[in-house]
Amino acid sequence: MGKRLGILGGTFDPVHLGHLQAARDTAAACDLDEVLLVLSARPPHKPQAEPAPIADRLQMLELATAGDPLFEVSDIEARRSGPSYMMDTLSALAEQHSDTRLALIMGYDAYTDIDTWYRAGDLLELADVIVTSRPDHARRAPTTPLKPPIAARNACCYDPDIGRYIHSSGHSLRYHQLTTGLSISASAVRAQRAAKQDITDLVGSRVADYIEKRQLYVTTL
Repeated sequence: MGKRLGILGGTFDPVHLGHLQAARDTAAACDLDEVLLVLSARPPHKPQAEPAPIADRLQMLELATAGDPLFEVSDIEARRSGPSYMMDTLSALAEQHSDTRLALIMGYDAYTDIDTWYRAGDLLELADVIVTSRPDHARRAPTTPLKPPIAARNACCYDPDIGRYIHSSGHSLRYHQLTTGLSISASAVRAQRAAKQDITDLVGSRVADYIEKRQLYVTTL
């Protein structure tokens, strides 16, 4: 098959250097050729309004990744009405990239709630799933191999040679402990900005300048 494309979704409110470094680390460890950053416009697990409008979050993603060949930004969920379900996104991306192997990248905390996701049992039909954790969360790493979503378990078998579950589609579920990265959260960026503190070291100069220009995150929600 052709290239391997990582899919990293998020509200990116705002995108910060921790997001980018985690994606680089995962791409290097898992042999991904490119990482598609998908803005989750209306995440069903975060129904409350986000501090920054969709258009601003997209623009910050573009600024943060400009000139870096590893990254591409997608507005596929912003262009779709209704809740931003990852299964719908993967289905559309699989059609657009028929010669590409997709790999959904998600955090360990999010994966613990995977069985509440819309059509969680079908995710491995379309993509590998790579579950990551922050470098400072090593003590929270799973002590046994990650199990597939409950709805997909009958279609999966455990391969002891590689220490992970394989779906009947050939896609696999793996855990990747980040070895490099920055312990940054979007909520901390927003709080620091609201406190009138410099956030350049957290988001980079282009994103920091945009946030200042647009007067984003001047108050916390």
